[in-house]
Amino acid sequence: MKVPHALPWLNIINDQILGQYDKQRLGHALLLTGQAGLGKRLYLRELSQLLLCSNRETKPCGQCASCNLFNAGSHPDLLMVEPEEKGKQIKIEQIRRVTEFVNTTAQKGQSKVVLLGPAEAMNINASNALLKSLEEPSSNVTLLLYSHQPSGLLATIKSRCQQFSIYPPEFQLALTWLQQNSATQLSPENANSVLRLASGAPLKAIELIEQDVHVQYMQFCQNMMDFQNRQVMWSDLLTKWKNWDMENLLQWFYHLLLDAQKLKSGSDTVNIAMPELRVQTQQVAQCAPYTQIERVLMKLVQSQMAFRGQANPNPVMMIESVLIDWLGLLGQSSK
Repeated sequence: MKVPHALPWLNIINDQILGQYDKQRLGHALLLTGQAGLGKRLYLRELSQLLLCSNRETKPCGQCASCNLFNAGSHPDLLMVEPEEKGKQIKIEQIRRVTEFVNTTAQKGQSKVVLLGPAEAMNINASNALLKSLEEPSSNVTLLLYSHQPSGLLATIKSRCQQFSIYPPEFQLALTWLQQNSATQLSPENANSVLRLASGAPLKAIELIEQDVHVQYMQFCQNMMDFQNRQVMWSDLLTKWKNWDMENLLQWFYHLLLDAQKLKSGSDTVNIAMPELRVQTQQVAQCAPYTQIERVLMKLVQSQMAFRGQANPNPVMMIESVLIDWLGLLGQSSK
């Protein structure tokens, strides 16, 4: 298939899945897990074309009526289930359409495919509704799920799927791939920085470049330096950051705290995620006990889960809380 050739870190998973497919041991439900930006959705979309192809072997033929419909985005035997808006939930109404879809006869062949993700975007009601399709599968239907955070899935959903884990490529290989595939010319330093921001996920790095997030990140680093040196007003940061992508902000603070933990423990003083703010994380490591850093880190993880779980947290209050905790680690007052 094309995707593994374009994204070579998927070759191992591709070999495993095609091996199961060749032996007719591919499960009725597959779950690909791994951080965002590794190509899980792209791979499963291509796999769905293979499963629907009339002349399928180890790759879709690209010429049959089924492939033509697929490439036109109008295949009646493929159902894509994703949040209607980025960052929103997959609703129970969407899962009800899955139930209807799997209980009807295929229109263009013998197979039908549901591609759903990110699976953790389903709330509890949607998850329970999907279980019926997983527990009582139709013989001609394959459910392809992907998840960036499998810990957010019901154990009963995971247990009914054939699971495959995808991991980021080795950093230097990912860096080479990024420089070869980015439409934007990046200096080696900027390419290294943006790949670290993406936690080593090459496609996530491409997305950050296209959205100029790496430019915003450098602003964030300068803001944090100024804030720690009392050279910027609290209110100025709130005014500025409340208009930024909250998920990016929370992720940057998460990496800062992990870096502080590494420096505190002395376990990894080289491979830190945000070397631009090494001085700041060193100060935290020097001032705060490890247990305090751990508590703040866990609190931040809860904030990330609340944000992703659509609890509608107030952005300003969330930023205030993070900044207060950061100052607390430095033994400084927010007043």
